[in-house]
Amino acid sequence: MNELCFWAGTMRTAPFEQRLEAALAGGFTSISVFPMDCPDEPRCTTIRMLCEERGVRIAALDPFTRWLSGWEAPQGVAPEFLALVGCGEDQFFGKAEALGATSMTVLEPFGRTYETAELVESFAALCDRAAQSGLRVHLEFTPFSGIPDLALAWEVVSGADRANGGLVFDTWHYLRGRPDDALLATIPADRIFVVQLSDAAREPVGSLVEDTMFHRRLPGEGDWDLESLLALMLPNPGSVRSGSRSSPGASCSCRPSRSTAAVVRRCAGCSKRRALAPAVSSPATPVRLGARHRARSAGRR
Repeated sequence: MNELCFWAGTMRTAPFEQRLEAALAGGFTSISVFPMDCPDEPRCTTIRMLCEERGVRIAALDPFTRWLSGWEAPQGVAPEFLALVGCGEDQFFGKAEALGATSMTVLEPFGRTYETAELVESFAALCDRAAQSGLRVHLEFTPFSGIPDLALAWEVVSGADRANGGLVFDTWHYLRGRPDDALLATIPADRIFVVQLSDAAREPVGSLVEDTMFHRRLPGEGDWDLESLLALMLPNPGSVRSGSRSSPGASCSCRPSRSTAAVVRRCAGCSKRRALAPAVSSPATPVRLGARHRARSAGRR
């Protein structure tokens, strides 16, 4: 299934209506929604109707973070980030059902570490709860979180062994973190539910936080070999749903969708899995695409 999904994080400080217009202008066929976009049921209904009227599907509600024990925001966390990640479980699933979303993103937001067994148990329980609402659950690893890499994320997902449980694969999080190409090549493609595709410079620009927030590039406009990366993890990239993340400034044009579609088309010509090219350096399945706008005081994702 080819689907370009405009991920809400690409314009996180913009109101939903503005993100919807950007998605339409960019040629995206679906969109994700933040829990804070819909504080009550009437707002959920309004958002759903707006999307139905414009022919844009609500693909996911993102993020949910209260799935682990001892959830408590550290001192100094920006209020806007807390508003983004703080939605409670009952509220979250109520919003997902009201919106008609089909999937949800989960992550660990504060960099707290947990025993792997607890992560597996908690993820399995969350998948079981999500199944009651007809939702798939994709676990996102980020270098800043308590689930910092693909290795731990896959251990959690495979250990939970739930049909509706899978991974988010963000190319920036993978390549700026601890990439493990050998492991990636062994993960079944149908367990990677979401691919967030963005490019970047060979080396980080500023700190990692600055790089992820302000210096992502559109697919094909940076130094990474994204075609080889997609070929490595997806035997049939032509069946992927697609979406992108990149630097600010491209969200209201067709460039995000066109650049991502071009990368996926080139990858579709690959006949077998292959390793990343040596030039790639540093530290569906939906591929989510878009341009990222963030305030410096916002959280790290």
